[in-house]
Amino acid sequence: MINSVNLKHLPIQDLIVSGLIIFIMSTIIANIYDPLLGITYAFGNILTLTFLSWLYQESWNDPSK
Repeated sequence: MINSVNLKHLPIQDLIVSGLIIFIMSTIIANIYDPLLGITYAFGNILTLTFLSWLYQESWNDPSK
């Protein structure tokens, strides 16, 4: 069963940095190659990070860590 994420202890700085990296890299890819590739790269990364968020779910739910 999926547990809800405790939003008080989310690593906001990590989320901002990873979002900024995804935005910058997708902009570079879109400018060099094709805008569709940049959009695909951004959505692929977001989906991958969302899918793998279960790795950090335990540390988000446990404030003692």
